[in-house]
Amino acid sequence: MKRVGFLFEKIISDENIMKAIHNATKNKKNRHGIVLECHEHPERFVKRIQNILADENFVFSPPIEKTRRERKKIRHIKVPKFFPDQIIHWALMQVIDPIVYRGAYRYSCGSVKGKGGLAAKKSIERFQKKDKKIKYVMKADIHHFFESVDTDILKQKFRRVIKDAKVLRLIDGILDSGGSGLPIGYYTSQGFANFYLQQFDHEVKEKCGIKHYTRYVDDVVFLDTNKRKLHKARLLLGTYLRKEKLRFKDDWQVWKIYSRPIDFVGYRFYKGYTLLRKKLLYSLTRAVRKIKQYGMRERQVIRFLTYMGYSKRINFKKYYLERIKPTISKGRARKFMSWYAKHYGVPATT
Repeated sequence: MKRVGFLFEKIISDENIMKAIHNATKNKKNRHGIVLECHEHPERFVKRIQNILADENFVFSPPIEKTRRERKKIRHIKVPKFFPDQIIHWALMQVIDPIVYRGAYRYSCGSVKGKGGLAAKKSIERFQKKDKKIKYVMKADIHHFFESVDTDILKQKFRRVIKDAKVLRLIDGILDSGGSGLPIGYYTSQGFANFYLQQFDHEVKEKCGIKHYTRYVDDVVFLDTNKRKLHKARLLLGTYLRKEKLRFKDDWQVWKIYSRPIDFVGYRFYKGYTLLRKKLLYSLTRAVRKIKQYGMRERQVIRFLTYMGYSKRINFKKYYLERIKPTISKGRARKFMSWYAKHYGVPATT
């Protein structure tokens, strides 16, 4: 692959930095201080960012560490300093995104524009519908992927596609500031993660010859006509991952298709139809029950709308009309959130 240069000039251009400031501030709730200043007067900060980037001695600030519980998982979040770190992250990714995703696999989903959870869902349904010869499924995920990424290996991968020394120094600085692995909470981490696994995608299709394959960040699903090929692919890919300082979790599974559903990206895939994962359905009904008991409150309505987002394009209409709509409809929930935003500002996320 031909290496790309002359990127730093694009990163420090007025237009790119203005766009980076806009993107870094647009989703911030309760804007105040430097965030509010950048949002209202971005032109004042363009020259400052350019001077910071031109300084070869610039070092990114240590991130603020937070802990968040998501169901049974505990995630350690690292939040970079807003100015100038987050703005520089955006400025960098806006320029190198086309390079990072240049060799991306078609069904590599997750934190990719136009290829989120819904795209992963559609790919599984497409494989099931178009290829009736599929007999076996293998599902696996990579153990502690973000924490396990070797930043030295990632730096070398970037050096194979980028030859601009200043941009490489910028990438190195971001990776070094986050500590070991890819920090959850950095805007750059999702793009870097997909770039790190690009070769893995090619190993699956070219060397292992898997017929159908979808990856959602670190969760992978293989579909093929041959059970032995799936087991052989697991061993070959396990060897490749060890070279990348990664490994599959021990709970990988291979089973005959349609003997049980494929549980992936929040859905359960059966023959000819798709349902919500049980945990999501229980969470949705719990939110509806609390709204029925206590009335519409901001946090519960946000949860309701979030879980209803998963119900698009699945067999859910009858359940919605009978069990949910008598208590709260999607239209009423959206109107409430619109009213809330007008009176109290941007709502807090769950």
